[in-house]
Amino acid sequence: TMNQRGSAIVISLGIIVMLGTLGSAMLLRGLNESQIGRRSVQRQSAFFLAEAAADQAIANLRVNNTANLPIANLSTGTYWAEVTPLGGSTYQVTAHGRTASEQRDLEVVVQQVPTSVFAYALFGDQSVNISGSATTNSYDSSLGPYDDDTAEHHGDVGTNATSDGAVSISGSIFVDGQVIVGPGVGDPESVVSGYDPAFVTGGTDPPSDTQDVVSVSQVALMPAVVVPSGLTCDDFTVVGSTTVTLTPGTYCYRNLTIQGNANLTASGEVTIYVTGELNAQGNSVIGVPDDPTQMLFLMSATAEATLEQTIQGNNTFYGGIYGPEATFNVQGSATIYGSIIARQINVSGSAEIHYDTALSDSTNAPTGGNTVTLLTWRELDN
Repeated sequence: TMNQRGSAIVISLGIIVMLGTLGSAMLLRGLNESQIGRRSVQRQSAFFLAEAAADQAIANLRVNNTANLPIANLSTGTYWAEVTPLGGSTYQVTAHGRTASEQRDLEVVVQQVPTSVFAYALFGDQSVNISGSATTNSYDSSLGPYDDDTAEHHGDVGTNATSDGAVSISGSIFVDGQVIVGPGVGDPESVVSGYDPAFVTGGTDPPSDTQDVVSVSQVALMPAVVVPSGLTCDDFTVVGSTTVTLTPGTYCYRNLTIQGNANLTASGEVTIYVTGELNAQGNSVIGVPDDPTQMLFLMSATAEATLEQTIQGNNTFYGGIYGPEATFNVQGSATIYGSIIARQINVSGSAEIHYDTALSDSTNAPTGGNTVTLLTWRELDN
């Protein structure tokens, strides 16, 4: 019996040792698997952070910010990126993401493609006020003259502003396009006072109210207008009932007035700087009817421009007007084939604005930002 009892104890101890060894092995395996799982989660998180760094650097390149991305600390880890010029408009973005001890690195090569400031029918950096029975739509002058029957739906009205009422709409205006407000607005319609979905198409046919008013991801650039050295800027008046045809080149005027029934046109591509006021009076015609991209007005300082109707009739404008510090007033029944980009825009009466989408490709216009094209993408070995 003593031998039996001793054997039972030995067997029990053996079982205990075996179970302990098995338990230890399972515990070690569990810990190892937990560590592998935790590392896998951390590596995935680090990869997402590296992608976020690349996306942010590319977003910066869209607005001409070529600086390195500083370290940003998030709850899941940190990310940062270096931006290296490769020549011309090509850049290499080396993006990093780190979670705990895990780091992932990406190398992205992209190319900037400058875009024209003329991306809207009407754009007021700080405010847009439209009243009366004004209308907007779009066409492409490179395909032929404007035609009501074939007009497109890109007559967008925009602003960089995000405050309530920065865009004011009243009367029976009709926007065949979108109303676009500044970035980061949770409720874009709050920026638009007087909004009525029946009068905004959202850029679709048939209209879609779901995209009538949208908030962009980043502000539109409004670079300053600087008159080139060597240009003399004097007052100039196009006398009523006469025609002035400018030869291709660059001009500068202090105050430019086009009197009633007068015509200011060009025989080729011209850029006109205005340091004071631009005033187009009733029944005048400005620009090149077949190609609005041929005449661009760049307004410096706090100049003011007015297209107005008088008892002589209405006036017509073909071209692009850009004034980052200017106020632009469209009055009466003026008709615009082109684009107006200003600090503030006020439209009243029965004005018609037909946005010429060909202006968005103008290489003679100021740059309103960049599109960024992805050339290569790869993960770097750690």
